[in-house]
Amino acid sequence: MQQETTGGNSKLFLPFLEGEPLLTEQRMRMKWIKTVTCAVILLSFFFSPRLSYAQTESELNFYVTPILPESQLEGGALGYFDLNLGAGERDELALEIGNGSDQAIEIEISAHTAFTNVNGVVEYGRDAESPDPTLPASIDELVEVPETVSFDPLEKRIISLPITMPEEEFKGVLAGGIRIKEVISEEEQTQSAEQGLGIRNAFSYVIGVVVSNNRSATDPGLELLDVFADQVNYRNVFSAVIQNYTSTFVNQLEVTAEIRSVGSETILYETSQSAMQMAPNSHMHFPIPLNGDRFRNGEYVLNLTARSGEEEWSWEQTFSVEAEDARRLNELDVTVDTSLNWWMIATAGLISLFLLLAIILIVRQKKNAKEGGKS
Repeated sequence: MQQETTGGNSKLFLPFLEGEPLLTEQRMRMKWIKTVTCAVILLSFFFSPRLSYAQTESELNFYVTPILPESQLEGGALGYFDLNLGAGERDELALEIGNGSDQAIEIEISAHTAFTNVNGVVEYGRDAESPDPTLPASIDELVEVPETVSFDPLEKRIISLPITMPEEEFKGVLAGGIRIKEVISEEEQTQSAEQGLGIRNAFSYVIGVVVSNNRSATDPGLELLDVFADQVNYRNVFSAVIQNYTSTFVNQLEVTAEIRSVGSETILYETSQSAMQMAPNSHMHFPIPLNGDRFRNGEYVLNLTARSGEEEWSWEQTFSVEAEDARRLNELDVTVDTSLNWWMIATAGLISLFLLLAIILIVRQKKNAKEGGKS
């Protein structure tokens, strides 16, 4: 299970990990440190000015516990739904949601299909901008969610989420997540701003969902779909679109990439990333950064190798960068100096001046020659 947050604060939603007990001496040292820390905090409270701050909501107003069905497989210990159901079979996912605050709250529940982001990380709590065409179905099509649920102060309730498998059987697994988020109204945001508390953060839980018709082993398969000039965070990159067209996770993925000009052996740009993961039936835009360089129009060659366990895939693909695309992306790149090159302007000006003087001299010589001929 994964927990997301917006606004910069996060809480890990993990099983409690019980460690070895501290030794007596360590306990005494920790107790002494806590005592000193408390004293410092109290002194700072009385002798420091009260500053305005952004409200962080360090504690969630609600909590979520997945209630695993009888059809649950191996994922229970890790806190996510892991089901193996027949084609067209129906089951129920259940969440125990409690309002831990003394005020009424509204909870938003949504279902999402897992995808692979630009960093090679599988995301479960939101949808891809463009789902992969090899997906046999999406999680939001299978799971019925109530969208929003209202909770009275300190109310606790079990929310049922019916799930219906596709009528047509599929191989491998479908993966996604159930996102549970508190709804922060515009009125609450306005009140926080008026009270000088800044923006109120909205936290959310994401509980993973993995479903299948059978758990027979599926070998991973990757394909290079495209490569083109692109940007990540307003920085120039070449994006190589790598597709996992199989219904299985690709784990411990390592990718190395090199860019050359057509007909040249010189490596212009290269990069490598490891310990990545791809979601089933998804694609990622693997970035090869230009490290502050400008795009230049022309023909290029990409050599890319991907490895996962004992599997390896290699591709070589030629592609082009058009002048118009290069100019547009260079203007948007925050690391590229788009200011005027005064040396080039000065050089061009001097060349123009010399050409103008040469033309004037030639014209004068011809004029003098004509006048001399007449006399």
